[in-house]
Amino acid sequence: MSKDDPKAHLSEAYTRMIERARTTAEDAGKRLELAVDEARDMAHELGELTRDEAELLAEYVKRDLQDLGAYLGSTGHDLRGWFVMDKTLVEARLFELMTSVADKTNLALAEFSRNLHEPAVWRTGEITGPGVLACLDCGKTLQLAKPGRIPPCPHCSATRFRRQHGLPSD
Repeated sequence: MSKDDPKAHLSEAYTRMIERARTTAEDAGKRLELAVDEARDMAHELGELTRDEAELLAEYVKRDLQDLGAYLGSTGHDLRGWFVMDKTLVEARLFELMTSVADKTNLALAEFSRNLHEPAVWRTGEITGPGVLACLDCGKTLQLAKPGRIPPCPHCSATRFRRQHGLPSD
């Protein structure tokens, strides 16, 4: 763990949780939400995360997957538009993992996103996957190239964001 971020292990745990959820959903044909819950339990049972960390991280993963499902279901675009950045900026392993989730469980993602009643809000201190977040106060964007903790807005220090969607320019 680094001095700057005592919870830095959560960023890697985010990727592992998505990977385990995808594998469980594919292998056992389970709903993606249940697969995330199983990945949460496994992270705790293996001692990778405390129960509270696993619960919180599972909610972050579900939020991101729900938003991804809503985006794919409503636009028909590919995953690059959800990230709003060139895929070369996104960690290769995570891009492949998210693409795999999107390709193989597109229907599950669409079903999963139906539970989303209002647009999600991302907050400073939470963990999220790569992409672009727009500050709800000033509108400036924050680009995240890999899973990690959301910092305050670098422009106005606000703490609330929405995920920005759209295809990146090539």
